[in-house]
Amino acid sequence: MLNKPETIVHVHVHGEESALDGLSTIKQLIARAVEIGSPALGLTDHGVMSGIADFIKECEEANIKPIPGCEAYMTENRQLQSKELERMREYIGSKYKITDNKGKFKKKAFNNFIKTIKKDFSCFETEASLLLQSYLMDEEMDLFDIMNQEDKSTDEKLDEFKQDILEYLDYADNYHLLLLAVNNQGLKDLYKIISDSHINGFYSDPRTDLRYIRRNGLGKNIIATSACLGSYFARLIMQNRREDAISFIQECKETFHSFYLEKQATLIREQIYLNKVIDELSIKTNTPKIITTDVHFARKEDHRVHDILVAGSMNKCVLDEDRYHYAEDHYLKTVEEIRKHINDEEAIANTLEIAEIVNVTLPKEPLFPKFIIESEDSAEAILRKKSWNSLFQYCLRNTEIDYYEYAKRLDYELDVICNEGFADYFLITEDFVNAAKDEGFLIGPGRGSGAGSLVCFVLSITTLDPIEHKLLFERFLNPERVGYPDIDLDFSYEAAQWTQEYLKRKYGKDHVAQIGTKGTLAARAAIRFVSKAMGYSEKGNLTLEDAFATAIPATPGISLSEAHSQEEKVRNYAKQYPEWWQVACALEGHIRSFGVHAAGVVISPEPLTNIVPLRLDKQGLVTTQYTMDWIEKLLVKFDLLKLDTLDLIKLTMTYADMNPKAIESINLNDPLVYENIYNKLRLNGIFQVESDGMKDVIEKLQPNCFADIGIILALYRPGPMDLIPSYINRKFGREAITYPFEELKPVLDETYGIWCYQEQIMSASQILGGLTLGQADMIRKGVAKKKPKLMNRWIDLMIYGSNIYKTEQIKLYKQYSSPDLVPKDSGGHDTIWVDFEEIETNFKGIPEVEGAIGRGFDLNTLLELKKQWIKFGEYCFNKAHSASYAKISVQTAWLKNYYPAEFLAALLTISEGKKDKSGDAKSIKYMRECEEMNIGISPPDINESKANWTPISNVEKGNNIDFSNYSEDLSEFTKKPAQYIRYGLGSIAGISEESVQAIIDAQPYKSIQMLVEKTDSRKVNKTKVVNLIKSGAFDSINKNRNKLLIDYGNLKGEQVDLPSTTGKSTIIQYERETLGTSVTIKSRWETIEDGKTDIQFTGNLKTIDPFMSKKGQEHARVTIETNEDILNGLIFNRQWKDLKNQLIIGQRVIAKGKKDNNTFLINNLRAEV
Repeated sequence: MLNKPETIVHVHVHGEESALDGLSTIKQLIARAVEIGSPALGLTDHGVMSGIADFIKECEEANIKPIPGCEAYMTENRQLQSKELERMREYIGSKYKITDNKGKFKKKAFNNFIKTIKKDFSCFETEASLLLQSYLMDEEMDLFDIMNQEDKSTDEKLDEFKQDILEYLDYADNYHLLLLAVNNQGLKDLYKIISDSHINGFYSDPRTDLRYIRRNGLGKNIIATSACLGSYFARLIMQNRREDAISFIQECKETFHSFYLEKQATLIREQIYLNKVIDELSIKTNTPKIITTDVHFARKEDHRVHDILVAGSMNKCVLDEDRYHYAEDHYLKTVEEIRKHINDEEAIANTLEIAEIVNVTLPKEPLFPKFIIESEDSAEAILRKKSWNSLFQYCLRNTEIDYYEYAKRLDYELDVICNEGFADYFLITEDFVNAAKDEGFLIGPGRGSGAGSLVCFVLSITTLDPIEHKLLFERFLNPERVGYPDIDLDFSYEAAQWTQEYLKRKYGKDHVAQIGTKGTLAARAAIRFVSKAMGYSEKGNLTLEDAFATAIPATPGISLSEAHSQEEKVRNYAKQYPEWWQVACALEGHIRSFGVHAAGVVISPEPLTNIVPLRLDKQGLVTTQYTMDWIEKLLVKFDLLKLDTLDLIKLTMTYADMNPKAIESINLNDPLVYENIYNKLRLNGIFQVESDGMKDVIEKLQPNCFADIGIILALYRPGPMDLIPSYINRKFGREAITYPFEELKPVLDETYGIWCYQEQIMSASQILGGLTLGQADMIRKGVAKKKPKLMNRWIDLMIYGSNIYKTEQIKLYKQYSSPDLVPKDSGGHDTIWVDFEEIETNFKGIPEVEGAIGRGFDLNTLLELKKQWIKFGEYCFNKAHSASYAKISVQTAWLKNYYPAEFLAALLTISEGKKDKSGDAKSIKYMRECEEMNIGISPPDINESKANWTPISNVEKGNNIDFSNYSEDLSEFTKKPAQYIRYGLGSIAGISEESVQAIIDAQPYKSIQMLVEKTDSRKVNKTKVVNLIKSGAFDSINKNRNKLLIDYGNLKGEQVDLPSTTGKSTIIQYERETLGTSVTIKSRWETIEDGKTDIQFTGNLKTIDPFMSKKGQEHARVTIETNEDILNGLIFNRQWKDLKNQLIIGQRVIAKGKKDNNTFLINNLRAEV
């Protein structure tokens, strides 16, 4: 007799990766499995494997065996039915009528309908047709009953019929099959099956089929079970097709490593019947059986939260009677609880047998991609040859540099890169970067620490000379403790797209994918989700939902618990609605959706499905199901970050007819750029310095060199911002410049003695303590990442040297004897950090270091420096990143200085439709700057305008820029700048991209009639033509816009009631309506000088918006519409107290006050009598 197993292994388990269906996290599921004594646990999410890597890792840490799997969606033919069923759905949804001529349902009409639909569907593929035939056979009487319901209209009956048949088709379209990986090969095969189901078989769900699995030999290392009531096996049993069920069992046995019939310990009536049949067929077919509970939540008490989750995921309320919900049984039961439902020791024992069979692990190291080499040379040899050739060419062009310094640095870097096996990574990066540049795309100068590599620079991966700008290679790759290289680069949008496709062409689409992401329920979203699922929204309480949700502070990343501790309103709502609050807390952070990383791309030397599961995003892009954390452990990523400023630069250069290479040769210290752009605060569109706060800093700093911009970008952040006044004062001699030691002057000189960059710590550590730059990087890492142990160990080593450090450590070790006895303030700026781990390993991780004391530096000053560095960790910045972004900033400023119209035309194009923080269109601000810089704005023209804003020049080509201070003559790359900018057709309200193209394709026009005749009226309809006229696009044909509108009405056979002439206020109104502002005529407000007082306007009061100041005083924002202007007014507290109970929206008012920038400061407001 079989011994009773002491426990059970749950192999059919859904976690939160079964988005909005499974409740529990992997940690919660494992904790419960450990609690009930299970030696192993399965994870089988619906159609995805995105949680498997985390699952395996967490199981190993909990000392239980992982059984990775998936509950796959199966179908007869994963490729055929998606197309056929779509045709069937369209057919059913549009064609059939089952009423007589009077619209009344008749049985005869219904019978004719049945015959017709059977006949019609015979034209479809056999499998799809059989599905429908089966439906009609099974459901004909039910359908007749539906149609004979007297309490419903014919349309309601027909809709019910259609919905019934469509639901049947959905059900018939896929069914479940549980798949478990036996070993590492089985895991790879399962990755392939699930990835293919997403890429080639997706239709409502990711689907696969037995033929695909069998044909590709993918089942030999996979265990399958018959799964749940949603399985094909269950469907056959419920249709009393036992012989077909037996054939299915046999097919699965032939396809997979092994096959089990799955009983489930639930109280569902159909499942109880299915369990009974499984017992019979297990004996008849000699097929082993197992018991599961189809787990969807870890514990029984989680059922209520899960019920709310499922209701919300289906856009239902828990109060809805017709919604789907799970029984309480779907949790990780103990073996005793299972026996209460099913007393089947053999089936229980077989779950343990599966656990014995399965043995799956993850790779320990990431898989590096291989550069495609056409010669017999190694990647290392090619990298060295390319790098040395490029350095030689660079030195020939720049004869003033010290070749031996560069050669020594390059040789050192190449040794580190090649010895660590990273040559392929650099060659791949160099290849796709320069391929994109050769196509004319723009790529940023660098981003992050990669700009500190001379190899990257000479290969044109980055464009900042790291020696000239004092950037350190060890900040990028530390030879003392080498990590994996990570070169981040900025691309224009088009460049990133092109590069992704280039990589797929070069390395194969099976080897390249974008990195996936997961969207989770944030704090506010959790409140709203639970509100709808629990019925608060259904009760008309949207106001309540909004009030509760908006009580959560808008702080990015804030949790519900943090909001609860910070806000009294949140605490009050939580107390008043405890279940709402508790469920929201339980669901906060729950996986809600899957997406695509903005930049990450992976390249694999073998098909990606050997390593990770894949999926398609909504745009059809192949992405990994694993997110960044796991991708970096399994593969090597390449970041193609999108930066719209590069689109701005590229478009400006296109307008200026500049060769793309020219921007890399500009003088970054050009005095005119700093004088005309930065110091005159013409910073709109200038990278990283456009904000009001940054403008204030720039005004005080008056930068005059590239270094100033880099330093400001590093300091203008929370924390170091407090150092900006000191930096400015020191620059202008208003504050003394001091250095901890005179020897550190070369390190701190450029920042006037202020610690600003991480690289400064590294260089200082080398000078003071004799550390190598690699060792110094350990201090940098400890400081920057706030790792006390790492930071204190290496700073103490730098100060004391290894001999004193070890002696003091041993002394303290004997004094305290245990880490628990060490005072909490140990490791402060004046004491050595007690490192028991290092002592007990005989200082295995401690190198020989001379130390600053041994080199003659004062201990007290060093200890004070340690204190500064520990504080410096709050804000220290990467100089390589700061310098790279400073270069982009100066490039935008250079273009704006020498090509202002081209730059602003590009800026207006790039910012189309965008708003600033106040909600105003950015284009208005940029157009205002055009006026300040004496650049004209021309309205759109039906014959001259293109889609976007374009610069216009009447000057012959030829440059006007003084290149005498430049290392290269750029005259061949440039032309004289434009004088004015013309509106693009795409900037006119209501004109779509399709309409714009249709208009441009048919240019030129001599009349409205010609436009009507030459364009498709579906693309250029009445609304669009009217807006073209109102915008002034036809002014070159006839300036009387009302007359044009009347003429157009006549062409359409319509009467247009307008004056025969077009007045000033009408033109302003037309242009504001179609262009957002008046272009051809200045309104009265626009003619008033800024700062003018005692101005008066009469108009309609459109909006009133009271608000509280930081001091608790109530003020109000108002808008007043006149014949020519829409004025943004501000009424301060003193006047508002008297006015707030008198004003009515819509009334005519007279306002007096002052013009302050673009705001009307109102000091007197009264109703017009």
